[in-house]
Amino acid sequence: MQDGMAGRTQPPVFISAPLAALVEGIYRADTTIGHLRSKGNLGIGTFNDLDGELVLLDGRVYCLRPQGDAEIIPDDVRTPFALAVEFAGDTEDHLDTPVGEADFEHALLDLVPSHNLMYAFRIDGHFDRVRARSVPKQSNYLPLAEIAKLQTVFEFNGVDGTIVGFYTPSFLSGVHLAGFHLHFITADRTRGGHLLGAAPRDISIRVQHASAIELGLPMTLDFLTMERRRDMEADLNVVER
Repeated sequence: MQDGMAGRTQPPVFISAPLAALVEGIYRADTTIGHLRSKGNLGIGTFNDLDGELVLLDGRVYCLRPQGDAEIIPDDVRTPFALAVEFAGDTEDHLDTPVGEADFEHALLDLVPSHNLMYAFRIDGHFDRVRARSVPKQSNYLPLAEIAKLQTVFEFNGVDGTIVGFYTPSFLSGVHLAGFHLHFITADRTRGGHLLGAAPRDISIRVQHASAIELGLPMTLDFLTMERRRDMEADLNVVER
C-alpha cells in the first residue's frame, strides 16, 4: 500500500471549519448540506446548534437524533462542522472473527500504514454490540465539554450496519479530532449515532488515504471574533471519547 500511495492523486478531505471553533461553543455556520455533498459521498459531522449527529453515506446525509433515530436531511440545512471525501477505498480487509470492544481501534490502527496522513474509513458488516451517543439541540456558546452532561448513550446488539469516519494525525488536532472519529448507522439507515465503542463479528473494512485537506474558514461574526480559551484536548476527551 505504501508504494502505491506515492504516485496516486487522492481526493482531499473537506473540513468545513476547524474543530477548535466547535470546542469554543460556536455551533452555527453557513455551510449547507448541499455544499457538503458536493465535496464527497462519505462523511461525518453535526448540524447547526448541534442538532444531532451527521452521517454522509452513499451521497445521502442522515441526522442521528438524541434517541438514535435517523432521518434524511435536505440540502438547505446548515452545519458548523463536518467532513466529506469522495470515497472509493484504497484497500479492503475482512475480519470474520469476533473482536472485543477494547481491541477494535487497535485492529483499525493496524490498517494505517503511516500515522502522518488522514484516512477515511467505511466499515460494513455485523456487530455483536455497538455503543453510540447523540445530543439534543443546543444554544450557541455553551462549551462543548458541557454537552457531555446532556448527551444520551444507547446500545445496539446483534446489529448489521456501517461505521464511517476518519483517522487524523495528532499534528492536525486543532482542525479535527486526533485519532479516530467514527459514526455508526444501521443497515436499514433508521438508527445510529456517534460511535463510542464497537464489538464486530464479521466486517469488511475499506480505507482510503488523503494526501491533502481542504479547510473551510467560516465567514461569520462568531468565528471571526472567536478567542481560544478552552483546553481543546481536555474538552474533547470528555465529550468525544
